[in-house]
Amino acid sequence: MPPGSNRRLKNVAELRMFAHPLRLRLLYALSAEREATASRLAELVDESLSLVSYHLRELATHGLIEEAPGRSDRRERWWRRAHEGFSFAGSEFAGDPQARGVAVAAKRQMLAHQISRLERWIDEDHAWGEAWTDASFSSDSLLRLTAPELAELSAELTAVLQKWAERGRVGAEDRPDEPGREHVLMFIHAFPFRP
Repeated sequence: MPPGSNRRLKNVAELRMFAHPLRLRLLYALSAEREATASRLAELVDESLSLVSYHLRELATHGLIEEAPGRSDRRERWWRRAHEGFSFAGSEFAGDPQARGVAVAAKRQMLAHQISRLERWIDEDHAWGEAWTDASFSSDSLLRLTAPELAELSAELTAVLQKWAERGRVGAEDRPDEPGREHVLMFIHAFPFRP
């Protein structure tokens, strides 16, 4: 998987993968682990090995994950994400009510996962120590923008996140035993609203 590779989802079958809670959790777990076996993923998502194996095969069928080269043997297959990121635009599914429903369900499932991670952090932040508690942040801003300005802001923030993702990836590869390197979840939502 090339660093920074992103896949644009354009069909409903692929989008359904993100609307399924376990498949979404498996994709997040594979992001964190980089490569993992079905048994390791079953442990991480707290589900049965047979159920996880089934859903991994479904994700692979749609090209969202793939076998990790050189890692599998006769006993176990190793998996990795086929792309570092996935994206889709709701407008691509607007003409088909069923597809739009799947897109909405996928967005809701991703948001639910993000919120559950944030709630867990709020409950457990004290256990991480002062450095992590002080480094973490939450922010919201009320901006007055046009749609093109919001698109420009999105592109700039995405570029910043890609820079830091690459820095973290290289740091983890160059110094795998470096103390203090953890997975960090960052999510920002920006959308228009009328008060």
